[in-house]
Amino acid sequence: MEGKSTLALCRQPPYGNALAREGLEAVLAAAAMDLVPDLLFLSDGVFQLLDNQSPAEIHQKSLQRNLQALPMFGIEQIFVCGRSLIERGISADQITIPGVEVRQVQDTGKLIAAYDTVLSF
Repeated sequence: MEGKSTLALCRQPPYGNALAREGLEAVLAAAAMDLVPDLLFLSDGVFQLLDNQSPAEIHQKSLQRNLQALPMFGIEQIFVCGRSLIERGISADQITIPGVEVRQVQDTGKLIAAYDTVLSF
């Protein structure tokens, strides 16, 4: 029996609530159990991917360690909504995670429809 495909939608900004961190932790936990989901960053979730943030100033932990751990858990590519980047004034070259291929997606609906299970964080 073939495994079901899972996509995690990362929609939340990196700071201000716990959803972004909890979403990444859930993805890493699933990957540790060989249930490696794909990730799509969209809406304010694209802000999670920006480097050089200063979360300590607002008494938050950085998400960078979680993102940098992705390849260690078998996640070697992520999807990013191109429209979300444009709407927020972010260029694709601002997003780099060592060991992870960042793939821009224009038609997120088509991508999402291709998965058996979709989780939203």
